[in-house]
Amino acid sequence: MTYEAFSRKYRPKSFKEVIGQDFVVKTLKNAIKLQRISHAYIFSGSRGVGKTTIARILAKVLNCKNPVDYEPCNQCENCLEIDKGSFPDMYEIDAASNRGIDDIRTIRDNVNYQPIKGKYKVYIIDEAHMLTKEAFNALLKTLEEPPPRNIFILATTELYKIPDTIKSRCQVFIFKPPTKAQIKAYLLRILQNENIPYEEQAVDLLAQELEGGMRDSASLLDQAVTYSEGKLTVKAVEEILGIVPLNYVKKAVEYIKTQDIPSFIKLLDDIENQGYDINIFWKELLSTLQKSMLNLALQNQDEHFSQEDLKTVIYIKNLFNKAYGEARTFPNPKDIYQLYILKLKYIDAIKSIEQLIAGNLTFPQKPQTITQQQPETQEKQPVEKETNQESSNLQKILMQIIKNEKIIAPIIKDADIQEDENNVYIKLKNKSQEEILKSHIDLLKKYFTNKIVHISAPAEKDKKKDKKRDEVVDKVLELFPGSKILTYKEKEEKENV
Repeated sequence: MTYEAFSRKYRPKSFKEVIGQDFVVKTLKNAIKLQRISHAYIFSGSRGVGKTTIARILAKVLNCKNPVDYEPCNQCENCLEIDKGSFPDMYEIDAASNRGIDDIRTIRDNVNYQPIKGKYKVYIIDEAHMLTKEAFNALLKTLEEPPPRNIFILATTELYKIPDTIKSRCQVFIFKPPTKAQIKAYLLRILQNENIPYEEQAVDLLAQELEGGMRDSASLLDQAVTYSEGKLTVKAVEEILGIVPLNYVKKAVEYIKTQDIPSFIKLLDDIENQGYDINIFWKELLSTLQKSMLNLALQNQDEHFSQEDLKTVIYIKNLFNKAYGEARTFPNPKDIYQLYILKLKYIDAIKSIEQLIAGNLTFPQKPQTITQQQPETQEKQPVEKETNQESSNLQKILMQIIKNEKIIAPIIKDADIQEDENNVYIKLKNKSQEEILKSHIDLLKKYFTNKIVHISAPAEKDKKKDKKRDEVVDKVLELFPGSKILTYKEKEEKENV
C-alpha cells in the first residue's frame, strides 16, 4: 500500500475541517446559501494556510451532486474526481511555470464552452502574482465580461504584485496565519488518529517554532515521527529544528537570577562546542524572558522569577533584545552576547527613575568659593566651605525663584550666586540689574529666610569727556579771534532772536 503523507492525508475536504479561517469559510458558505457567488476571487496569505484547499472545497460544493448544509458530500463522483484532480471542469494552473499570455489565452478561449459534468467551471490560478503583465491584461478582459458559470480563483502569497485593475474586479480574502494553539490542536488530532505515542512538550515545541501554516506543521510532524522511529519525542524535534535543548535555556535563566556571570559565559562556549546555533539559543532565551515578564506584569505566578523581579526582568529583556539585534549581523555573535552578559554585573548600580523624580538622588557638586568684592560699607563675612547638600538646596531655591518670579527670573539666571551659613551673595553684571533686584528685595527674602541677602555689581567706568578736537576747527578759531563753538542749544536761541 502506498504511504500517504500527513499533509495530504489530513488536508481538509470540507469547510468544517478548515482551521483558522472562520471569516473566509463563513462568507463563502453564506454566498452559496444566498446564491451570491462571485465570478472571481483572490485568496491571499502566507504559504500553507489553506488557500488552494478552500478553493477546491468551494469547487466541490458548487459541483457536488448531494451537498449537505452547504458542504460537499465527498462521496459523489464529482467530489471524488475533484479530490483526485481529475474533474474536467476544474482547472488548476501553476502561474509560476505557466505565466505567459498564451496560457491565459487558452483559458480565455475555454470559458466560452459550457461545463462538461458540473454546474460551474472553476479556474484555480496558484501563485497568480507570477503572471506577466501581458498575461494579466489578457485575463482582465475575461474578468470584465465573464461568461456565466465560470469562476476564477487567484491564489497568491504576494497580493501587492497583483495589478489594481485585477483586484478591483475580484473579491479579496486575506487568509490569517494559524495560531500556535490551532497548530497544536491540529497536530494532536493527527497523532491521536494515527495512534502515535508522543511527548506533550514535543508537540508544544513544534507549534511554537513553526512560522508557516498547517501544511508545514503536518510535514514536519511526519518527518519527526519517522526520525524517532514511530513516536514523537522532544529530542527528535530539537534535532530536526536545530533548537537548543531547553535545559540550556533554564540554566541561562538561573545564571541571570544569581548573576553568575562566569557560568553564563561558559554556557555560551558549551552551546557553540555542541554545534548549536547561538542565535537560536538567544532567541529561545528572549522568548522565555518575555513569558516571565508578562506573567509578572499580569500578577500571574512565574516559574523563574518573583513579583519583586519585574523591573529587573524588563531591563534585562530590553538589554538582551539589543544584543540579539546586533549579533545577527556580526561576524562572531558570541562576542556580542558575552559583552551584554557582562553588563548584567552592573544592574545593581542602575538607579530607578522613581528615585530621580522623588529627589532622593544627589549629584556631587564642585565646591564653590566667593570671589566677588563686597561693598566697602559691608564688612566681609566669614565664608565656610559648602557641603553638597547645601549646594543642592541653593539650586532648588533658585529654580523656585526662576519658576515663580517672572520679573527677576532673567536676572537670577544671569547672576553669580553663592551662599554660606548666614549670607547669600548675588553678584550681577551691571548696575541696572542691581537697581532692579534691590527694588524687589522683598521677593528674595521670601526664599532666603534667616539669611542676609547681599547684592552687588561692578562700578561703571567714567566716560572720557575730553575728546580730541578736529584740527580744522582749531584752525578756524585762530583765523577768527573772539569766535567760539556754540552748543546746539545756544545756536537755536541765537537763530530765534
